[in-house]
Amino acid sequence: MERLERPRVSSPLPRTSSPLPRISSPRPRASSPLDRSRSLRRELIRSNTRPIKKLRSRRALVLAPLFCLAALYPALWFLSLSPQLNHVKTTFTCTEEESRYEVSEHYVCTDACGKVCFPRVHGMCISQTQATICDDRPYPSKDILNAGGGLPDMLRLITDVPRARVRVRRGSCPGWDSRLHEPFPSSGKESGRTQGHWIRGLQMVADVKLMPDGPKVGPNPHHEAEKLIPAILLSHLYGLDNSTLYWFANKEPKTVSQWSLGLIEVFFKTMKVVFMGVPGPDEPQVCFEDAVLFSGLTNGGYMPGVEANAWLREKVLGFCKIPMMEASRPVKDVVILERVNSSRSIANVEEVKYILQKELIVVPEVVTSGVGDFCDQVKVIATADLAVTPHGSHNINFLFARQYSTVLEAFPLLYYIDWFGNYVHAANINHYELYGTWLAERGSMALKMRLYANLYGWKKCFYNRGCMNYAKSQDIAVNIVELSKVLKRLTSSCCVAVDKTCLSKVAQGIGSWKNRDNSVNHFDHLDLPRLRKQHGWVADEDIQEKEIKTVNIRTLDVSRATNCN
Repeated sequence: MERLERPRVSSPLPRTSSPLPRISSPRPRASSPLDRSRSLRRELIRSNTRPIKKLRSRRALVLAPLFCLAALYPALWFLSLSPQLNHVKTTFTCTEEESRYEVSEHYVCTDACGKVCFPRVHGMCISQTQATICDDRPYPSKDILNAGGGLPDMLRLITDVPRARVRVRRGSCPGWDSRLHEPFPSSGKESGRTQGHWIRGLQMVADVKLMPDGPKVGPNPHHEAEKLIPAILLSHLYGLDNSTLYWFANKEPKTVSQWSLGLIEVFFKTMKVVFMGVPGPDEPQVCFEDAVLFSGLTNGGYMPGVEANAWLREKVLGFCKIPMMEASRPVKDVVILERVNSSRSIANVEEVKYILQKELIVVPEVVTSGVGDFCDQVKVIATADLAVTPHGSHNINFLFARQYSTVLEAFPLLYYIDWFGNYVHAANINHYELYGTWLAERGSMALKMRLYANLYGWKKCFYNRGCMNYAKSQDIAVNIVELSKVLKRLTSSCCVAVDKTCLSKVAQGIGSWKNRDNSVNHFDHLDLPRLRKQHGWVADEDIQEKEIKTVNIRTLDVSRATNCN
């Protein structure tokens, strides 16, 4: 038997520290002409793509700006348009019929300018955290809601935070009998928050809503008057003579204006005003059995009628010892009102002054409005026959203006609201509106102003917060061309008499005046400058004095100045 031999195994290669060299295999060569042509084609394509990529990148550099310009072109075209600054006037809703305040179970309303209402609540408690309505109220109708007669969502009260928001909610009130709708009789043993401090009877309550606070803003007499004047009228003329105004505000200049404090002083003996503080966390809530609540924004139509305005004017002018006069005819006292440290000033005041002097033949006086005590502010307005004034809260003083005087209210560009016309509708004054423009010396219109002008215009800017805040922060530039047209129309129609021409023509029976019952005015198309020059009426101070004296001035059109519009 043969012996099998064990196979020999070669010894392993010795390990070395250096790696073995890598042997690269040669590139396979094309085995045929067809394969060679394909490889050449790939090389050719690869070499040709490099300049194509460079060309594309160059095209992108050239075309990208063009595409950007094309995308921006609509916006640039939109901004290059001339803004449509034609103003669409709001419909005048005030009535000439004498109105009054109607006090009902749940509202206090007047219909003088559309409808203005204030809610009346039965049972209300106020603390630092909330205002609680004790009784359920019927849901108001839509017209009452639109007029402001619904309950506000919150009150503005001065706590540890100025103008803090306090929510208004329905709930249970301490010490309130919901079955009898009146407070429980106090036993005198309750303390703290278990029993509210109840104020009995029908009272008037106001907060500080819409009254600004801050280092760059001051008190606002217009929004204060929305609370104060209705309270005065209700207390003296409409049956709430036993009611007190409880005002949750600090009696200091930073919160309440000198104007409001002065008006309160006028009626100090006949109406009580109590400035209230909000009770602390451990103090009883302040509760009212029955209250008319003055909180929120009105349309300014809180003056019910001519009789109420005349009564208020007489009381104020008598207190301030200012003579109660009608506007002079011909016009004598012409003023331009300015505001200090405020955007509510006229930028082109010198041009306005020149046009007034040219058209009215009177040198106007530039005066500062809204400064000084109450009577100082009233006197500026109550001694003027014609005034040009910027839109602003200082115009509340025109409630006490001379009867049949004229006021031209100038608005900032794009900013318009009809409040002024509403609260002076019963003051027997002529009110005209001047809409601001962009001054040519300022250069092209600012981009932001142009954008707002094209997007919103006069009609919609007030209802956009950004546009409204921007527009009202601008200086007022009066459109001089429009001002000149307004003055010419007023003088030619004798709504503003610049000499004795109008009186002498009426005395001679050539013309007639427009009054409440007669809409005809034969002076509308007279060329008064030509007539003055032709007949020398300006220099002649003795024009038919006897005939002029026979004219009853109170029957003339200017004595019904509100019809000169």
